[in-house]
Amino acid sequence: MQTFTSAMRATFRYAFFCVALVAILWAVLPPYRLFLQSLLLGMGCSLLGGTVLVNKTWRIGQMAVDPSVRPKGTGMLQRLLLAGFAVFLTIRFPHLFVLSGVLIGLFLFQVLGFFFVYRSLK
Repeated sequence: MQTFTSAMRATFRYAFFCVALVAILWAVLPPYRLFLQSLLLGMGCSLLGGTVLVNKTWRIGQMAVDPSVRPKGTGMLQRLLLAGFAVFLTIRFPHLFVLSGVLIGLFLFQVLGFFFVYRSLK
C-alpha cells in the first residue's frame, strides 16, 4: 500500500505542477487563452475524477486489511458524470471552451497515474 500511496502523491504533485504551468501560460499568452482555459477545465475535472478513483482504490485496499470496511461502488458513475459535465460545458459555451483542449486535459491524471504507478512497480 505504501508504493500506491507514494505513486499517487507523485501523480497529484505533478498534476498540480501541470495545472500551475497551464495557468501561467494562460496569463502570459493571450492569443491561446481559449485553448488553455479549455485545458484547465479538462485538467480540473481529471483531478476530481482522480481523487474519486484514489479514494475508492484506497477503500478497497483497506477492505483487504479490515473486512468490516466495505467500499460502496467503484466511482465510475461519478467520473463519467465529471467528464460528461466538462463536455457539456464545452458544447454549451463554445465561445469559452474548445473540445480538443478539454479532451486533452481529461487525460492528465490517467497518463500521469499510469507513468508513476508503472515506475513504482519496478
